[in-house]
Amino acid sequence: MTTDATEPTDATGPTATPAPTTAPAPARTAPARTVEEALALAADALRRHQHPDGHWQGDCRASLIGESGELVLRHYLRIPTDHTTAAAARTILAEQTPTGGWAAHPGGDDQLLVSVFCYVALRLAGHHPDEPELRAAAGAVRGLGGVEALDNPLMLAWLAMIGLWSWRDIPLLPPELLLLPDDAPGSIYHLGAAGRGVLVANSLLMARRSVVPTGFDIGELHARPTTGRPRRPLPLRAATTLSHWYARCALPPLRRRAIRKAARYLLRTQERDGGWGGNWPQTANALIGLDAAGLPADHPVRTRALAALDEYVTQHDGQRHVDLWIPVVMDTALALRATLAAPGADAKATETAVRWLLDNEVTEPGDWAVLTPDPAPGGWPFVFANNTNPDADDTGFVVAALRRAHPPGSDPAVDAACRRAVAWLVSQQCDDGGWAAFEPLRWRLPGRDRLAGIGLLEAPSADVTGHVLEALGADGQGDTPAARRAIAWLRDHQQPDGSWPGWWACHHLHGTSAAVTGLAACGVPGDDPALVRACAWIAAHQQEDGGWGEDIRALTDPSWIGRGTSTPSQTSWALLALIAAGRADTEPVRAGLEFLVRTQQDDGDWAEPQHTWIVYREGLTYRDSLLRLIYTVTALSAHRTATRGGR
Repeated sequence: MTTDATEPTDATGPTATPAPTTAPAPARTAPARTVEEALALAADALRRHQHPDGHWQGDCRASLIGESGELVLRHYLRIPTDHTTAAAARTILAEQTPTGGWAAHPGGDDQLLVSVFCYVALRLAGHHPDEPELRAAAGAVRGLGGVEALDNPLMLAWLAMIGLWSWRDIPLLPPELLLLPDDAPGSIYHLGAAGRGVLVANSLLMARRSVVPTGFDIGELHARPTTGRPRRPLPLRAATTLSHWYARCALPPLRRRAIRKAARYLLRTQERDGGWGGNWPQTANALIGLDAAGLPADHPVRTRALAALDEYVTQHDGQRHVDLWIPVVMDTALALRATLAAPGADAKATETAVRWLLDNEVTEPGDWAVLTPDPAPGGWPFVFANNTNPDADDTGFVVAALRRAHPPGSDPAVDAACRRAVAWLVSQQCDDGGWAAFEPLRWRLPGRDRLAGIGLLEAPSADVTGHVLEALGADGQGDTPAARRAIAWLRDHQQPDGSWPGWWACHHLHGTSAAVTGLAACGVPGDDPALVRACAWIAAHQQEDGGWGEDIRALTDPSWIGRGTSTPSQTSWALLALIAAGRADTEPVRAGLEFLVRTQQDDGDWAEPQHTWIVYREGLTYRDSLLRLIYTVTALSAHRTATRGGR
């Protein structure tokens, strides 16, 4: 049993001074490369990944929640067993850890949620609990507290719908939430865009509480006798009791009206590719919700949705995997910007990418428009299948890339798209001056941190705010009221140690890099106290091998903040911040560049098995196979430009 990659561990523990965590690069028979040679080799490698129509697209590996969840979904939807089931089981078994469970990321410890779902998926695929692999897995789950220790209500609902958990122990989301006024506290429009469709779908499932039995139980996954109910905090127990009381007392006419409105919401928000939200989890949940609402199996909406799910299936190293999302817009914007900054850019190829991005601009109002005064569409989404809901992060990436290709006044189509995008960004700025990825933070009821932990809410963050500031600076909008408010927000939210935590990537390295580059793009000088403190924090967290790395465990364990195995992408984040703040000719930058040159492969790429990107903090992280190359090209190019007297 092996994972797909290994990560060195620090035997001294997270509180001790870390030993060098990056293995020495293989000895070269040829002379060592120069930084210029490494940049040229990497830029060529990145350009080879461009598709003929102009876009770039990496592979996104997350945990095995996709592969295991697929088998649960197929069982619930009564899809007959076929080769897919066996292929998924082989993938799951191949990534079982030596301790018996499954990790949420390469090199990590066994994780309870992933381990439970992988075990259930293997049982659905016909494996017997007496098999050595399943006995080891059950032991690992019990060692993590047992299945009863799971506390994610949405994931527990997936177990309940196949008869492996009791609905009575899950707080129910009433579909009547959709009958609230749009601006009322608790309205679905006060949630994050990424979680809104999931909540609506689950409200339909929980209204019906249907079960498609598996024919087996998972008593062997309980750490203690199951005669009692799971231990839960008092507020959660109270919410569960109250929600079930309401479900029993709900007025039938009101319930029917709410179910119809929830189902119409899902039908209305289906994307042009047949999915929802441009990702596998939201599409799978929507299918479950529509099934619970009674949509027939042969309905065209369901047929298109199942076909959309097939688009997320990929092959890695001969194994069948489910990439939970395809961040093609992000990859294209960042890759275009990187290749334009590097020497040897091909004008025809880069212009093809520019036109591809323009063709994938959001031109229709989505949920973001419901509570936005005078909404005007614009911006870009994470994925090209999402035609109604842009996000601030990717809109910032695209505007910065388009402006590198075509400065203001040089291309009317780019000018118009950037004008719409900036207007949309300003309309979605939070009241306090920061930016969240999709919409302003509007949630005012209790439970914000918990909802954010399971992906239903997001808050303004340093990384998104920094990326928007980069875009505003590139568009000549770095001294506007919106930019000044965002700069003040970053100043107010800088940590005492000089760093900023990130939201969408790990963690303080990403947040600090984005904040510094955003502030610098809007004219904040490198000797500004905020940038001085931030650069000091970055330099202090450089690893002994010259690189930078922050372990994904930093999300839950503060002792890992700024610490971990050096990676090319995180090293590049650090370098980009230091260079943007005017420190290109310093020893930390030289050591970081040497790390990148030393660890570069002969094909121009770098190895990076670590997960450095985040969907939500409680167990769903991923890596994008292109970003390690994109960011290193960007950092090497930035150093080249800075040392030649440019910006």
